[in-house]
Amino acid sequence: MAKLNDLFKEFLQNIEPDDEAVNYAIKAHEPVREFLKQDEEFKDYYVDSFLYGSYRRHTAIGEIKDVDIVILTNFDTTVEENSPQNVLRKLKSALAKHYKDPENPEYQRRSIRINEPLPNKKDVEMTLDIIPAVPITDSDGILLVPDRESKEWVKTHPKGHIEYVNQLNEEDYSNGKFVPLTKMMKWWWKYQCSVIQPDVERPKPKGFWIECLTSENFNPKAGDWADHIIATLTNISTSYTQTDSVPELMDPGLPDHIIKTSMTSDEFKVFMEAINSSLELAQKAYGEENELESSKLWREVFGEEFPLASNQKSSQTNNLVRKREDGEQFIEDLGISEVPSSYRVGINAHVIQDGFRPFFLRLATNPLRKKRKLQFFIEKNRSNLPPYCQIMWKVKNTGSEADYAGDMRGEITKDKGKWQKDENTKYMGSHYVECYVILNNKCVAKDRLNVPIGQL
Repeated sequence: MAKLNDLFKEFLQNIEPDDEAVNYAIKAHEPVREFLKQDEEFKDYYVDSFLYGSYRRHTAIGEIKDVDIVILTNFDTTVEENSPQNVLRKLKSALAKHYKDPENPEYQRRSIRINEPLPNKKDVEMTLDIIPAVPITDSDGILLVPDRESKEWVKTHPKGHIEYVNQLNEEDYSNGKFVPLTKMMKWWWKYQCSVIQPDVERPKPKGFWIECLTSENFNPKAGDWADHIIATLTNISTSYTQTDSVPELMDPGLPDHIIKTSMTSDEFKVFMEAINSSLELAQKAYGEENELESSKLWREVFGEEFPLASNQKSSQTNNLVRKREDGEQFIEDLGISEVPSSYRVGINAHVIQDGFRPFFLRLATNPLRKKRKLQFFIEKNRSNLPPYCQIMWKVKNTGSEADYAGDMRGEITKDKGKWQKDENTKYMGSHYVECYVILNNKCVAKDRLNVPIGQL
């Protein structure tokens, strides 16, 4: 089984926007914001501005093709004078003065596009999408943006999108894996499009839709990068293979809205064919013992940016010896192997002590005190357990107190049917509890919860 974590890390470096692209983006958007802030005709409407899009959410890949700027304004959207068409017209007029070219600013459905934001850099393929917006309550909340087609002001929440990505990427949720995974999924689709539909200039779905699809189908507790990719592809395949209609994805900033897309059923069918064929390749790559052959298969998924392994097996990755304490067990010691899957499990614990209000361990900001009761349990909203599965638990103590008492533990025990485990805080140290989901003698999901314990 080849996991190739080092190669995945190198792959991520290969698809990152380079420093020159980032510098071009900075040079392109900063002058526009300053101009609109000072322009004689537009400055009375200007309130503030901020960056949006994949560049701002840090999910951009390769060359930065477009930069989105939200211009916060004080337009009164209830009067006809400030209809969506009129506001976009005012913005376009101001931008034409800045670029000294009335043909450069171009109307989009909800924005004005600048096709050559760096006139002196003709070789730079980049556009600016400048979106006028009106806050409903405050600049950090829901905004109204003009829609030329519907001739209405519609709701959006770009800072909600940014916060959503930040939350999914937090260390205690996905260990910082969501943003890199999204980059890989975007690159995967870019490469697959170049192979299966090279003549299509602007293939669908677009990047933001891929980002939202990934957020709804990734497993935050998957282990290695290969596990993350396979789990995401598996979840998408399982969820949508049996439907011909385009899925309705939740808007991360407006939970009661769905992401709008002009993707057709035929375009979605092409997308799902790429999902299923890539999943088959990824599973084959994961099961391949030879690292070179495995990396060649991953190249069929991601393209030449995925590096090839050397011809020799790495003794560091294939002969890994884990340090263990006396009596400690690992799941493979029981004849159980870990396999990538779409299943996931999330655990938490009630912390209880007489005279104190109970609270959840995942919400604790400080080390626990000794002599507290812990009731570990499986969180239903973070788990999708397979039927007839078996649950196992591992409790591992660390630190000098537990070592002196001869109570380092680390054994793996079967759940007694309640899907919970009762423990007590006894020793200072950075302990942890792991939960394993076993199906057909395979570990299909696991989770870990750290248990830091301080003084009395």
